[in-house]
Amino acid sequence: MNALAGPDYDITQHGWDIVASPRHADVVTVTGPMTEAMRVPAQRTLEAVPGPKVIVAIGDCAVGCGVFAGSAGVGAGACVELGATIAVPGCPPTPSMIKAGLLRAAQALGGPSQPAARDDSMSGSTKVGSTRCTSERAG
Repeated sequence: MNALAGPDYDITQHGWDIVASPRHADVVTVTGPMTEAMRVPAQRTLEAVPGPKVIVAIGDCAVGCGVFAGSAGVGAGACVELGATIAVPGCPPTPSMIKAGLLRAAQALGGPSQPAARDDSMSGSTKVGSTRCTSERAG
């Protein structure tokens, strides 16, 4: 996520920004496994986000708990537990894959179908694997 704020990927050129308060967010990103300890704070965060909102699970740990799946205290992942609608697979996913997932989130919120960005080697068209989350519970 930090790479997206840097000059190579520069999400601000699309009008996107990383905000500290969920009250100012349209998109919530989940980047780790859904543990018992994070379940309530994650739900509270989502309740604070005004609608419409999109939840994006970034990385295998967030999508289905990755290598932590089946461990004590780890749930089924953000797709199942938080209702994430977009999954960006990978361990870790590349910044280009994350950016493509965020573009899908912007589209889901009624944003542009293509970002108004310069076309260079870092932000040009790439084939990425962002998918829709399924509602099936793991295990």
